[in-house]
Amino acid sequence: MSLLAMLPFLLFPRKCPICKKVQPIGRDICPGCEKVLPYIRPPFCMMCGKPVPDETVEYCFDCRLFQKSFQGGLSLFLYNKQIHQAMMDYKYHNRRILSHFFTSRIISRYSDLILSWNPDLIIPVPIHRNKRRKRGYNQAELLSRAIAGQLQLPHCSDFLIRTIDTLPQKQFGSQARLSNLYGAFRMNPRYTKKGRLTPPFHRILLVDDIYTTGATMEACSRILHEAGIAEVYILSVCIGIARDS
Repeated sequence: MSLLAMLPFLLFPRKCPICKKVQPIGRDICPGCEKVLPYIRPPFCMMCGKPVPDETVEYCFDCRLFQKSFQGGLSLFLYNKQIHQAMMDYKYHNRRILSHFFTSRIISRYSDLILSWNPDLIIPVPIHRNKRRKRGYNQAELLSRAIAGQLQLPHCSDFLIRTIDTLPQKQFGSQARLSNLYGAFRMNPRYTKKGRLTPPFHRILLVDDIYTTGATMEACSRILHEAGIAEVYILSVCIGIARDS
């Protein structure tokens, strides 16, 4: 590799997302840290993608308890202590470069399944302009844009708009989280005409960083269905543990 080609690595060396040690060129995580990553493995919920106890359980407790509007979902990691700090760094501490790490693992594990859903469009869960102004970026948008680029699928960053800067979801229970999000999202009028999509889309992949109870994905899915989207699929980097696991 020429010195010129190495320059970005020398100026901005890759650090392990777990222990934050600088990595040699061509590597993005320590081999030891790779081994502790909490990848989601089958069996998992056929609706949201959370791990379930065994193959006889088709849907996790939350998906059995509260009917979902989306058609299926995937997640990369279980949201536990091994991955928690990396997600906080990515979401709140400007470690945008981690979007490359997450995207590479998502594409490696799930590209065939995502393509089998045949999405017309990939979009992020939006954040409110106040949070974007403070944070400088939408972490879900970095992911959705990179995934769309890797899969050569259309992408739209402002298809949905967040109109209300709601209270943090973590302080609410499962059902209260959905109530907290009532009216918080709407379709961007730029893509609708007389309340219908222009041009029409039939299948959308909705991307977010963390899925816990699913309230945010559910609220967005309902808006998309109301606009005429026939099928909504969801994808997240991390997902919480099912209550029956």
